[in-house]
Amino acid sequence: MDQEFTIQQIADAAQLTRYQVEAWISRGHFKPENPVEAGKARKFTYRDAIKLGVLAEFGRLGLSPTVASMHTAHLFGYHDEDSLLVICQGPVRVSETLEAVDEEGEIDHTFGRITRPSELWRIVENPDVRSFAAINLGHIERRIHKSLGID
Repeated sequence: MDQEFTIQQIADAAQLTRYQVEAWISRGHFKPENPVEAGKARKFTYRDAIKLGVLAEFGRLGLSPTVASMHTAHLFGYHDEDSLLVICQGPVRVSETLEAVDEEGEIDHTFGRITRPSELWRIVENPDVRSFAAINLGHIERRIHKSLGID
């Protein structure tokens, strides 16, 4: 999709304010695909709008844009059903000499997974997953399509 959009269009599509989008750009949470051109308003892509929609949705769940933005680089969906982006927290084994590790030599970290809704049980039943938040990428994509007037 080669269509370009204004900052206001993608902010509206992601159900954000223009200020929030600008703040996320300046803080490094969101990096638009198109570079800034001196004297011109930046143009945004459809993929930018999807990433913003994902960040906004995780924000509504209480995740910080810092955490959510670490998992938006390679978004994809399935053609035959919706897909979920799941951000999980769980342990990773590290050296016992680090101060941040627990008594078992583990430290919590987040990791993202894209899965079909019918496969979510694999994450839920994983004993290494201590907590998770999931959003429906298909729902976000349909909302962005409608808001941007894409057929």
